[in-house]
Amino acid sequence: MRNANPSFRHHILQSIFVLVLLVTVGPVEAGENLDSLFIEARKAATELGDRDLAIELCQHALEINPNYHDFKILMGRCYSWGGNYDKAEEVLTQVVEAASSYQDARNALLDTYIWSKQDEKALALLETSVQMYPKDLGYKVKQLQILERQEKIPEAMTIAKEILVLDPDNSMAQEFIERVEVSEITRSTTLRYTYNRLAETNTEWQFVVVEPSLDPWHWVSLEHKEIFSFGPVIFKLNYASRFQNTASQIEVESYPVLKKGTYLYTGIGLSKSDLFPSFRLGLEVFQSLPKDFEASLGFRYLQVPDKQIPIYVSSLGKYWQSYWFNFKTYISPSNSSLSKSWIFSVRKYLSNPQNFIDVYAGSGVSPDANLGGEEIEFLGSRSFGITLRITVKPQYDVNVGLHLSNLETRADAFRGDTGLQISFTKHY
Repeated sequence: MRNANPSFRHHILQSIFVLVLLVTVGPVEAGENLDSLFIEARKAATELGDRDLAIELCQHALEINPNYHDFKILMGRCYSWGGNYDKAEEVLTQVVEAASSYQDARNALLDTYIWSKQDEKALALLETSVQMYPKDLGYKVKQLQILERQEKIPEAMTIAKEILVLDPDNSMAQEFIERVEVSEITRSTTLRYTYNRLAETNTEWQFVVVEPSLDPWHWVSLEHKEIFSFGPVIFKLNYASRFQNTASQIEVESYPVLKKGTYLYTGIGLSKSDLFPSFRLGLEVFQSLPKDFEASLGFRYLQVPDKQIPIYVSSLGKYWQSYWFNFKTYISPSNSSLSKSWIFSVRKYLSNPQNFIDVYAGSGVSPDANLGGEEIEFLGSRSFGITLRITVKPQYDVNVGLHLSNLETRADAFRGDTGLQISFTKHY
């Protein structure tokens, strides 16, 4: 036995364990001993993680008492935990049909339907469960979750209001109603202000500017967004004050939806000043991918005095739990910081998708940032930043950001930049 295969030894020990347990089930004290056997089966499933042993114990117990429903429920859950949803549904349906008021059986079958994404069966079971237990919030919450996932918003709204009647402080129902109210908003206006504190430095690693040696930069942007049937359109008016010069720029951006999972970014900007690119154009295709990935491919085009610069753009992102990870790169044949730029960002969603915190790091100049004409000529750049967006009221958002960067303005000459941005958005 010393050199026996470990799995074979495990099988022998398991068989002995089952035999000992079953021997203890005598004809006089069968009920009491089956209770003890159930405790052991549950321990095998939950504490030992041995679902096969738990199923075997349940099967032997049901040979003695086929109407001991707890064994069937435990066996069904073991099948479901292991991904054998068909077998789990078969076993658990038997219990629900035999004891329709037994909530443990209903809950186990309901979990099986939800985990196997059988939404219609789950909703049918929930409907009868709510009729039997009208004050059970758990059933109504599951109804709300499934209906929202199916985008059946009116039905979900009815359930959310029923939940709030039973529990006025229920956060899930409150947040759902807020999300619906926000999604019904068709326009918004944003006022954004950015302040940049600048200093010439002797090193490419100085980011925080304590004592500026250059005049600060100011940037004001007024944005208005209209949501149409094909997607949102954003109108921007930008104003910049840099090096004691002022300039303005107009931009129009849109995000038309081509089909479910596929949408575009389009953008155009015009300016008569050298502080901005005189003309900018953008086009990018975004595509949802399996396993919560998203990829994009596109280009930007910038026109500055004596230069026309094409830029190729690509990105790859992934949703994971309440996080969004994204890597974006810009490649251009120009001999500047635009030639090879990238930015990596992580977004953590807070109470809802409208509230989040962004952290990012990048290298090179991004043509999607608040880009002035001068930055296009820079040789290199390193940047870090953090942004917080919160909803202060259902119709008002506040966005605060801190940006740190170091720019290589010419060979072996660097500029530190500490930027602070704040914006207010009104939805209506």
